[in-house]
Amino acid sequence: MNQTATTRPSPRPSPSEISGLTPNTDHAARSPLGTQARKLELLHEVGRELVAILDRDELLERVAQLAKHLIDYQLFSVLLWNEDTKRLESILSVRWGGCRSKKFSVAMGEGVLGAVMELEQPVRVPDVRLDPRYKHCGDDNVRSELAIPLMIKDRLIGVLDLESYREAAFSEEDERLLTTLASSLAIALENAALYERVREDERQMAADLRTAREMQRFLLPRTTPWFPGLQTAVAYCPARHLGGDLYDFLSYGEGRTAIAVGDVAGKGTSAALYGSLAIGLLRGYMADNRCDPSCVLTYLNEELCQVQADKRFLALTFAVYDHGAGTLAVANAGLPYPFLIRDGNVEEIEANGVPVGAMAASQYSHLKIALQPGDVVVFTSDGIDEGFNAQGEAFGTERVREALQALCSSSARDIADGLLSANERHIGDRHQAADDRTVVVLKVTGD
Repeated sequence: MNQTATTRPSPRPSPSEISGLTPNTDHAARSPLGTQARKLELLHEVGRELVAILDRDELLERVAQLAKHLIDYQLFSVLLWNEDTKRLESILSVRWGGCRSKKFSVAMGEGVLGAVMELEQPVRVPDVRLDPRYKHCGDDNVRSELAIPLMIKDRLIGVLDLESYREAAFSEEDERLLTTLASSLAIALENAALYERVREDERQMAADLRTAREMQRFLLPRTTPWFPGLQTAVAYCPARHLGGDLYDFLSYGEGRTAIAVGDVAGKGTSAALYGSLAIGLLRGYMADNRCDPSCVLTYLNEELCQVQADKRFLALTFAVYDHGAGTLAVANAGLPYPFLIRDGNVEEIEANGVPVGAMAASQYSHLKIALQPGDVVVFTSDGIDEGFNAQGEAFGTERVREALQALCSSSARDIADGLLSANERHIGDRHQAADDRTVVVLKVTGD
C-alpha cells in the first residue's frame, strides 16, 4: 500500500446515520452486528443502496463508511484496472478517520494487489512481514491485508483492499463479507461509469448544439433588408435549440428580390441540416436570375429528391418581388397559403404545390400579383396555423385572419411580432409549441 500521513481518527457519523450502527472498533466484542445473519441482512441493504448512487466519489465514500461497520480496518483502497496503461490505479485510498493518501498504481502481478488481479481471487495475508508478495510502501504499522477482486460477470475491473495495524485482523468470515460487498460495489461502479459517460455525452451534445445553433443563426439573415418603398420583417421562434424552419431574402437580379420561407419535415439537428442544405442550393440558383419561382422549385425538388434523407422533405414558398413593376410572383410547395392584406381585407393567395424533396418529377406553377401601396403579404410556416393550446385547439386560419385584420394598418415589424404574439397567447406556454414558427411580412409603402 501507499504511505499515508499519520492522523488521529476524526469523529464518525452517529449510529442513526448508518443503519443504526456504530464503528466496529472492537472487532470481536463491541460490534453491534452480533450475528452473521444480521451482517448478511446489512449487506443486502447496502447492495440496494449502492446501486442507487451514481456519483463515483459519493459511492466510494459511502462504501468506506459501510465497510467499517462490517470489518475493522485502518486503511481502505479501491483500485481500477486501466486498460490503456495496463495497471491498477487507485481512485480512493484513505486512512480511517478521513486522511487521504496520494494516488498510486500497481502492475499486474506486482505485490498483493497485483496478485489478486492476476489470480482473480481474494488474497488474505495474516502477517505482511512474512509474505514475499507484500510491497512495502513506507507504512511500518501495517500488519495484515485483505484484498478482493471487483468482478463484473467474468471481467475483472479492479480490487478492493483493506489493511490493518493488527496481525491476523481479517477472518474467513470477513473475506466472505467483503467478497459480497465487492460484488455490489463492482456493479455500482459500472453504473456510475455508465452514468458519467452519459453525462459527458450530454455535455458534448449540448456543446455541439450550441455550435450548430450559432451556425444556423449565421445562415439565416440576422436583419431584414431595406428597400425603397418596401418594408420587410421576420418573427421566428424555433421549437427546440435548432429549428427546421428557414427563411431568406436573396438578390435576384437588378431590381428584384427573392423571398424564401420553408419548413422541413421534423425538428432538431437533422431538420436544421436539411434546411441549411436547401438554403445553400437556393443561394446557388440566384446566379441564374432568369428562372421564375416555379422553375426554382422544380430545380430544388430534383436536387433534394437525390438526398437519401429518411422521410425528409421541405414545404417551401418562393416568391420574387419586382421593385420596378410592383409585382410579386409566388410559387408554393406545401406551406400554408400566404395572405394578402389590401384595404383592410385579408385574403389567401391560393398557390398550390407538393413539398420539394417528396416526389420526383413534381411540377410547380406560380401566381403573379400586382401590388399597390398599402398592400401587405404575409408568409407563415405551418407552426403558426397548427399551434395548439392546452385544450387541443389549433390556432387555425381564422385566428390568423383575425390577428392580421387587427394589425393591418401596422408596420411590417409590428405585424410580424403581433401575429407571433397572438399565436403564443393562444398556445399559453411557449414551451408547449410542438413546431417551429416563422412569420415573414412584406409591406408596400410606395415611398
